[in-house]
Amino acid sequence: MKRSVIAFLCILVSSVQTVIAQTDSELLQSKLAKVDVIQADFKQQVINPEGRLIQESTGQLTISRPGNFYWQVQQPDEELIVSNGSNIWLYSPFIEQVTIMNFVDAVDGTPFVLLSGADASQWKNFEVTKFDNQFIVSNKNNIDNKTKFTFIFDKNDNINEFRVEESHGQVSLFKLTPNQKSKKLSSDLFEFKIPEGVEIDDQR
Repeated sequence: MKRSVIAFLCILVSSVQTVIAQTDSELLQSKLAKVDVIQADFKQQVINPEGRLIQESTGQLTISRPGNFYWQVQQPDEELIVSNGSNIWLYSPFIEQVTIMNFVDAVDGTPFVLLSGADASQWKNFEVTKFDNQFIVSNKNNIDNKTKFTFIFDKNDNINEFRVEESHGQVSLFKLTPNQKSKKLSSDLFEFKIPEGVEIDDQR
């Protein structure tokens, strides 16, 4: 599930060139290219393949394109994902561990591995289907891992919800509520300072 969240965040902060919207794929690229800063509270619900709610969490999300994001789960257990565009830090205070990954390598093996760069031609490998204000994205070639990402936009082209449907049927729903924080963001927010005494798993 963490890798799915990271994949979603990497899509939002990638530098994708705006194109004239003709196909569903091009229209989604155009909408995502308009995302400069997002500051929102989020609520996550995880539903198992049988349709039962098995987990809920809340937190805050800050995104500044290109490459920067700050994702903090506050309840029930604190967790932090931070990126400065080069590195990604995953910090779990409960187990006192931080995992460090390369920004590009972090999405390897996910449906959005080719979408994290600036080369818009890579979108040809992904199927994008639009229904009203929703865009469903999946990898055309990876039959064994048909994870689907759904982006839901409001009338102002803001992302207010997204869903991740795993190949085994588990679904994670994320609802975003914009908060009133200033959009003048400090670059320090996207640099993680490793606390003393925590275990470091450097995967770069």
